[in-house]
Amino acid sequence: MSRLLQQPWFTEFVNCTLPHTEAPKAYLLWSAFSVLGGVLKNNVYIKDGLYTVYPNQFIVLTGPPSIGKGTAMSFAWRMVKSKTSYQLANTVSDRATAESIIESIAGGWAMPPKIVGGQALTMMKEYTCTLFAPELQTLVGASDWMLTFLCQAWDQSTYSYETKNKGKQHIKDMCVSMIGATVPDYVRGMEKNVDASVAGGFTSRCIFVFADKKSKELPFAEPLEDNKRDLDTYNRLLNDLDHISKLSGEYKLDLDAQLAFRNFYPETSAAPDDSDAMLNFKGRMKAHVYKVALILSAAKHDSPVVRGQEMKDAIWIIKQIKLQIERVFRGIGSSQLAEPTARVQLCIEKYGAVTKTELLRVNNRHMTPETLDRVIMILTAIGYCRAQSHQGKVYYSIVTKTTIPTKGIVQP
Repeated sequence: MSRLLQQPWFTEFVNCTLPHTEAPKAYLLWSAFSVLGGVLKNNVYIKDGLYTVYPNQFIVLTGPPSIGKGTAMSFAWRMVKSKTSYQLANTVSDRATAESIIESIAGGWAMPPKIVGGQALTMMKEYTCTLFAPELQTLVGASDWMLTFLCQAWDQSTYSYETKNKGKQHIKDMCVSMIGATVPDYVRGMEKNVDASVAGGFTSRCIFVFADKKSKELPFAEPLEDNKRDLDTYNRLLNDLDHISKLSGEYKLDLDAQLAFRNFYPETSAAPDDSDAMLNFKGRMKAHVYKVALILSAAKHDSPVVRGQEMKDAIWIIKQIKLQIERVFRGIGSSQLAEPTARVQLCIEKYGAVTKTELLRVNNRHMTPETLDRVIMILTAIGYCRAQSHQGKVYYSIVTKTTIPTKGIVQP
């Protein structure tokens, strides 16, 4: 059946689900991207020099507890499992060890029958999957060398591994995606506690989708199935997802897409003041943009072409992720003030303008008044925040902020 949706698949998905959940819009959007990449598998690709880019991604929804990470990813991936005869994508649980993941991929998954020359071909297998990790730490902690394996799985289409009991495993046409969720403190701790080259290599391959609050408060959320319009959209989403899963072939960039990417490419170069996290991310921005561009194109039309607007949108989307990198990895460093500084920055960004008393009230379990004084001095010296007097009190705010509230932060 042909496509039924009027707008791109991911747009319709967000519009359909957002009224029924408190989950941040960004979580819904990237969960949709995850599903699209999962069903496209390695059937579509872009050739870039000696490298072939597939739409597999490692997406990590990052934020504080209970704002909708699990809700967004679980609802989106429920659509993949709605087929009765076969699933549109293969999933592996986050409780699997690296060894068991490799064994699952090596064993393969049955593909839906294909009609070739008027005959149905069955018993064919594929070696693609999406790792489903509602608790990223469970997946990463399942094996000592899980991060090493994940780095290789993101890059490679072939993989060899020798086990003590089952001999050598050799996999061809492998394509591994991941959708996970965690809190920022875990990501920062992983960077601190795991070998830097391994942890940095893994995190640079990830898209960290950061949000720090719900999209809205819904004390009585309407079930989607009770809304006739959204239920109809949901059914059309299922139809079009099945259609998209059947796309295949090499995608080319049209002239407008090539021009858009050429103009953007210098932004992937290192800058003198880049943090390690930013340097790592910039090193793979090209691949991230190509992967998103593939997904945007497949979500919109059947032509194996990345058009100019799709490339511009992919660049904009990845640049938004880039803007959040420093927030996700804030607090990592050899200085004893790295973590306290991150906590103070978070408070100032969250509440707008705060007094020193309010900052200490929120952070008293993590720093002394003397430490807070040093942090404020540093943040003021580097031009991050400024002090302004208002009604006899001194407020600290980001330098881009120009207004001073009459009230401080809400009591924790």
